[in-house]
Amino acid sequence: MDKKIFSKINAAIFALIFFLANSTEAAFENSNGPKILLAEVASYGQFELKPEFMANFFDVISEKLQDNFNVESRITLTGEPSEEDEIFSTIHMDAIAHSRLYRRELANVKMTRYGDSILGKAYYQDEIKTQARLKLEGKPYHLTDTISEKVSELGEKYDVDYMLFCNVRDADVWRKTGGIFGASPTSSDLRGKRVQVEMEYFLINVKNGKVFEGQNSDKRTSLTTNILIGKYGNNYTVGDMVNYVLQDQAEKLVKNLLKNGLKAVG
Repeated sequence: MDKKIFSKINAAIFALIFFLANSTEAAFENSNGPKILLAEVASYGQFELKPEFMANFFDVISEKLQDNFNVESRITLTGEPSEEDEIFSTIHMDAIAHSRLYRRELANVKMTRYGDSILGKAYYQDEIKTQARLKLEGKPYHLTDTISEKVSELGEKYDVDYMLFCNVRDADVWRKTGGIFGASPTSSDLRGKRVQVEMEYFLINVKNGKVFEGQNSDKRTSLTTNILIGKYGNNYTVGDMVNYVLQDQAEKLVKNLLKNGLKAVG
């Protein structure tokens, strides 16, 4: 074969390989969708939840997000809180305080103090303002200006488009005889138990500071029990039951972000 022709064929082959490689890389980069930081999963509700439960909540939500987002995550529940942990906590509380569903009487002390510091106690006693807030379902809102600046800075640091904060307002497992959530996640032999998880979440666009609020509330009884017996046998635990409900909630969270959240915050 003529050397010139052979050289041209080789050049064409290398060009094709280069094109395919770059195309594959680009497709891979886009396959997981927008970049999102799972910034904090915490409980700012009236009752503190045990850390071992909350750590697992983070893992379950992160796993569900990864099906549709390019997820960055940060674990905030081990060891002493860092300075950055406190900044993320403040962002989370600011999103809660400005949301339409914030109920001061159902928040923990840290949350109520923060809410009062930026809006004042009287704000939540004003019936006109309260009713006006309730009409804002699905509509984006903004954080305090100084907090928005922090969000922008952290967005650049983590190289993400969005941040997601999840506030587990309440989680309980109980029997007819009374609450048993104080048990360990590994506790078993809890026949007749019921489970409830209430969670709200906040998607923030790091560039424009817009916030989208969503919520899930789920209570399961005998149906959950039957499914878990089939999956784990009779030795399923409190942790298994709570996680079952949480996985369902996390799936609903992702669907709502894809359908409404991304569009709302732009």
